[in-house]
Amino acid sequence: MAEHDDITATRAIPTTSTIRLRGATLEVVAGPDRGLQIKMESPSLTIGKGNDVDIRLTDPAISRRHLEVAATADGLLVRDLGSRNGTWLGGCRIAEATLIQDVTLSFGQTSMAVRLAEGALDLEVSPRVEFGGALGTSVAMRHVFALLDRAAKAAVTVLFEAESGCGKEVLAYALHQESQRAEGPFVAVDCASLPENLIESELFGHERGAFTGAVASRAGAFERATGGTIFLDELGELPLEQQAKLLRVLEKREIRRVGGSKTIPIDVRVVAATNRRLAEAVRRREFREDLYYRISVIRVVIPPLRDRREDIPALAQHFLERIRGAEAQVPADLVQVLLAHPWPGNVRELRNVVERWATFESARPEVLFGESINAPGGPKPGVLGALGDLASLPYHEAKRRVLEAFDRAYFPDVLARTGGVVAKAAELAQVPRPSFHRMLSRARAAEGNAPNSGNEDD
Repeated sequence: MAEHDDITATRAIPTTSTIRLRGATLEVVAGPDRGLQIKMESPSLTIGKGNDVDIRLTDPAISRRHLEVAATADGLLVRDLGSRNGTWLGGCRIAEATLIQDVTLSFGQTSMAVRLAEGALDLEVSPRVEFGGALGTSVAMRHVFALLDRAAKAAVTVLFEAESGCGKEVLAYALHQESQRAEGPFVAVDCASLPENLIESELFGHERGAFTGAVASRAGAFERATGGTIFLDELGELPLEQQAKLLRVLEKREIRRVGGSKTIPIDVRVVAATNRRLAEAVRRREFREDLYYRISVIRVVIPPLRDRREDIPALAQHFLERIRGAEAQVPADLVQVLLAHPWPGNVRELRNVVERWATFESARPEVLFGESINAPGGPKPGVLGALGDLASLPYHEAKRRVLEAFDRAYFPDVLARTGGVVAKAAELAQVPRPSFHRMLSRARAAEGNAPNSGNEDD
């Protein structure tokens, strides 16, 4: 998805249509989360133990992103996401299956009953394949566009949920451009990057002398966005104390600057985004329930690129035309390589890869995806090469993946050198034995979540 300056002109919006799908109710009947029940109200749900899934389980034997269930016209599609321990139906391990009757799935220590709904799940889709700077020909993205078509006509709060690199800010800006507030400001705030002691000042402003360093009064993001839209990116990272203050602002539509005594009315549209599944965070008391319901009047889940591969050729063509002009064509060999990649960095990574191809004109994976780091003298194969394009990820996410990869590579080698004796391995590593035990446990946990070709978080 393009940056703000690549937003396309708004066109007349054709009438949306509806696709009828077969929904289901899911219930955990055995395992640590027994009793948990979810009714499908969206086209698909992901299940695992990570923070970025729709149904987060506590079963330690499953992967971070273990499986996906998706409503289709023919039945319920169940797809294993490259998990380590697999998804089982009866005595068969399945990679993908379409369910046409009630069954029980098994994965890890969990058994989940799947009961198909008698009524249909209606999925509204837009005939549009572009929304501002966003492009998507898949049914999943056209459903996103249909939701945004409706949201653009109202002043309701919108919550985007998506992995990093899926273009949340691009869609938020496009929503602003297609709304009645298009002439007003668009103010973006990255909640994850703000120091905790400065969040309130950044959002609501401060008066001179309110704290050390406040040498002048300053309007906060809500004031600066008056008459327009405020975009709260990575809202899920906001501390609970600040969540309570944000909730009061959303309910009263007024703010008070830090160190100030008077309230200031605000007239803004709020659009938020997160790479977490906030409903799960609410269930685990990691996010305020009242704020979640206040912020998610319209909830839009942007599917990751690996789940809408039919969009890859059109996106690649779009990015190449931006670089070389309208006459440029993506070669067939490049398309095949792109379709085979897992895309941990999503659309942002795809854009970077297309730019790299335009520079070197080589479809070799080691050129496109940086796998040349596995050359002699570089890191061991699989340590960093399997991580994909780190530069396409936010700093903290890239750092986490590198550190986990280091742990997965280092500890097995140290243990192998000492015949698996932890005490000797700790001595060889020159760290205290208790510390080595803690690091080893962390490495083994990371190993259970290691990237592979089917599930980059597994």
